Amino acid sequence: MNFIEMVETIRNHAKMVDLSYTMEMNMPSWPTQPKYEASVVETYEEGGESFHQAIRISEHTGTHIDAPKHFIPGGCPVDQLDPGTVMGRGVTIHAENVEPCGLLSLAQIKEFEAENGEIKAGDIIMIRFGWEDKYAIAPEDKGFLKDWPGLCGEAAQYLADKNVAVVGCDTLALDAFGVKKYKCHEILLCKGIPIMENLHNLSDLPPFCAVIGLQNKFKGGSGSPIRLVAFIQ
Repeated sequence: MNFIEMVETIRNHAKMVDLSYTMEMNMPSWPTQPKYEASVVETYEEGGESFHQAIRISEHTGTHIDAPKHFIPGGCPVDQLDPGTVMGRGVTIHAENVEPCGLLSLAQIKEFEAENGEIKAGDIIMIRFGWEDKYAIAPEDKGFLKDWPGLCGEAAQYLADKNVAVVGCDTLALDAFGVKKYKCHEILLCKGIPIMENLHNLSDLPPFCAVIGLQNKFKGGSGSPIRLVAFIQ
C-alpha cells in the first residue's frame, strides 16, 4: 500500500474526531490576552467582489499549542516547531475524578499505564479533566474560567523523562487554577515538549488512537491555534 492509498483508507474507514473548538466571538480566553474578534471587511451586499473578515486573536486563542518560547527565555518559537510535532499515537487519560483546583498525580498516570499499556516516547498525551463540559460562550463561560484542575509537577517530570511529544488538556491551562508557579509549563517546555490546551471532544476517544495537529507559523511566536484531529478505527 502506497502513501496515497493509506491516506484514502484512513479517510474512508476511520472515524474522525475534531478536537478543536470553533473560533467565535465571546469564546473563553485567558484574562490578560486579547479576545477573539472578527469584523467584516468586504461583502457582496455592499458591492464587494467577495466576502472576507479581519480577525484579531491571541497566539493562545481557543484550542492551541504552547511553544517552549512561551515560558522559556530563548526557547523554540512556534514557527520552528517541526510540522510533525503533533502527529502520532494519541494517549487519552481520563481524570474527571480530580477535584477542582486539584492535581492529577503520578500514581494515577501509572495506574493508567497498568490498565491500558505503557506511555512511550513520541506519544501525544491528552488529559480529560471533564472541564470541556463547562465550556461555554460568554456570559455563560464563568465556570470554565476558574477552579480548573491540572497536572502535578512530578507527573509532568515523569512524562518529560519518557520523551513524549506533546502534553495536552481540556482546561484553560495544564497547571491548575491559582497556582503560584507554573511547574508543568516550566518542566515540559524546558525539555522542548510543547503543551496543548482547550482540547475538545476527548470523551469520544479510546485510550489510544492516531492524532494529527498542525500549528500556524507565527514568526517568533510563543504559540498558535491548532487544528487537532483524532482518527479511530
